[in-house]
Order: sequence, then C-alpha cells, then structure tokens
Amino acid sequence: MTSPSSLPDDAWIGSDPAWRGVRQESLDVLGRPVRVLRADAGESAGPGGGTPQLLVHGLGGSAANWIEVIAPLAAHGPVVAVDLPGFGHTRAVPHDPLTVGGHVRFVRRVLDALGWQSATVHGNSMGGLVATHLAARHPERVDRLVLVSPAFPPACALRLVPPSVPTLQGIVTMGLPSIGGGLLAAATRRDANPGARALLGLIFTDPAAVRPSLIAAMAADALSADAAQVADRSRALRTSTLSIARSWVDPRWTWRAIRSVEAPTLVLGGTADALVPARVLREVLAARPDWHGEVITDRRHALMLSEPEEYLHHVGAWFSQHLQAA
Repeated sequence: MTSPSSLPDDAWIGSDPAWRGVRQESLDVLGRPVRVLRADAGESAGPGGGTPQLLVHGLGGSAANWIEVIAPLAAHGPVVAVDLPGFGHTRAVPHDPLTVGGHVRFVRRVLDALGWQSATVHGNSMGGLVATHLAARHPERVDRLVLVSPAFPPACALRLVPPSVPTLQGIVTMGLPSIGGGLLAAATRRDANPGARALLGLIFTDPAAVRPSLIAAMAADALSADAAQVADRSRALRTSTLSIARSWVDPRWTWRAIRSVEAPTLVLGGTADALVPARVLREVLAARPDWHGEVITDRRHALMLSEPEEYLHHVGAWFSQHLQAA
C-alpha cells in the first residue's frame, strides 16, 4: 500500500451506517498508486475467508459505484472495488491504452498486486465487458463472473440501434466530473435541474427516493478530482468509448469471448436500461444457456447501486446454488 496522502478525502464513506466496514486504500500496481475501496471477509465467510471478489466499474464510473454492496458482499469473502486507469482516482499514464483490452491487462495486474491467484469478478457495463474478456483470456484467474448490464454488442452489427439522447447525455455527464459531479450535487436540492434528474433517471428507478447521503457521496467522490484528473477522465472516457464502439461495429471479438468463458456466470440486467438493451442480454443468454440470467422488469443500468438489496439477493442465491452444485 502507498501513503494515504495520495488518496482523496474519504470522509463521505463514514456518512452512512450502511457503508461501515468499507475503507479506502491505495494499491501499488507495478509502481502506480491505484485507488481501491475494500472490505475484509466477514465471519460468515467461514474459516477459509471465502472467495476473493473484485468489482470493476463501468464507463465514466469509479469504485464508488459499488459502495452499496461492498460491505454486504464481504459475507462471501474479501472485497475490493478498483478504479480503472483514468477513472475515479487512478491516474492514467502516457502509455495507458485506455481500451477494453488495456483494462483487461490492468485488472489482471490488480489481481497480482492483491496476491489473489483467482477471484469472483463482478463487472458493471464496460466493467462487465472487461470481466468477460478477462475470463476468456485468463480462465485460471476467474472463479465466477457476475455481470451487471454488461456492455455486450448484438451478435450482428446490422442490429445496432442508434443511442438515444438520454443515453448520450448520460455518457457525457457521468464521465466528466465538472459536469457529472455538479449535477449529482445539484440533485440533492429540491429544485434539482432537469439534467440532474435525467442523469439519476439512467441509474435509479425512482430518483426522488434516492437517499441524499448516497447522492452526496457520489458527488463528493467525483468532485474531489484536480484539473489533471479531469483531463485524465476526459481522455479515458473518449478512448474507452471508442473501444466499446468498435466492439459494437465488429462484435466478433467479444462474441468469441462470450462463447469461450469457462467460469460459472450470472447476468443481471433490466428492461428499462437505456444503455444496454435487454434484447442483447437475452441474445447472450440464449447463446449461453448454461449461464444464469435475470432481466428484471423496470430496472435500469446499475442494479448494485439502484436496488442493492435485489442485487445482493440474486448474487447470494446464485452463490449458494453454485456451491451446492460444486
């Protein structure tokens, strides 16, 4: 671990009792300080400490996207949520490709830095795409996959659907802390502007019911970046978006990975997701009938953040089923 001085203020973590047991650390990954949020294995994980779990965020996100489930997931084993290069509070370096493939290599190095030979990998959106390619390339490193609205392309590029205006707005606002963080902060006010409501509507089924502490925490984490980090995030957002777009124009690379994954896999998505169409997830599940999938009515893009209890229920039930079958 590196010095705490390299970390942003983490006072927001202590603002909600639900996040008790979560701490922020800086992980040394080949000499680079990488921000992680982590929780130790709970007593219910058993004498062996359970299976390690690595959580990978999506485009424009950060480890904070997992804050609602980090502590509860520790019932199954130690948990680490990581900031990918250029996102959150992990700085990009000049040689970082900031592509899906580059993120796969980075996540493998994170596993090495943690001393984890293998782990259950949870991935949301782009993080789900990264986790899938990691499992396909390095099956020995992934025990299980939990994919939350993974950014999979349709099997046929001709089936592409142009993104909606809310989708494009969401990608931009979530990726730029000067915009996204400000909108999240604005959402804590009663007179929240339409942009803030639209951003929250991409994530939450009922934006008006979101706890103010959660929105304030997300805003605080996003707004704690300096000018250089803002530039990093802009470059990472642009380059990663283009990498995902290439996989949608030519989906063969990703679909080869989907077909070659050996790890038991759980897929969770929502019918109201404006970013990842439910029909794409159903297409994937039809191609992989051995995977367990739930496309949940009226749920959006980040179930672990919007409905954490549902997420934990589905994951916990699947973990139990998988252990019984093993």
